[in-house]
Amino acid sequence: MEARGRGRLPGSKNYSREFREMVASEANHPERSISEVAKEHGLNANMVSKWRRDQASRAQPGPLAPLPEQSFLPVQIAPLSTQRSAVIVERGALRVRFEGPTDLDALRVVLASLRDMP
Repeated sequence: MEARGRGRLPGSKNYSREFREMVASEANHPERSISEVAKEHGLNANMVSKWRRDQASRAQPGPLAPLPEQSFLPVQIAPLSTQRSAVIVERGALRVRFEGPTDLDALRVVLASLRDMP
C-alpha cells in the first residue's frame, strides 16, 4: 500500500509555495481575470481563488499579531460657532422670534399653539 499525504487524492499535484504565490499575484492584477490566469497555468479557477485568499490572509496581521505601541496624536477641536441663529414665526399680527440655540420642545409648543389659534 502506498503512503500518501493526509487528505490528498492519488495523483494530485503538490505545488510549491513560490509557484502558488506567483499565480496568486498574477490573478491579483487588475487587468487579468482569475479564470484567465488559471487556464494559462492549467489550473482550476477555484484553486487560484483559494491561493489568492490565502495570500491576502498572510498579508494581513492575524488576531494574535502584536499590536503596535500605542501613541496619542494631537487633536484640535474647532471652536464653537459664534454665529447666532434666529427662527421667526409669524401668524397674522403675531410674531414669535427664537434667537440663539433653539429649544425644539419650546418651538413645538409654540407652533402647536399657533396652529390651534382661530
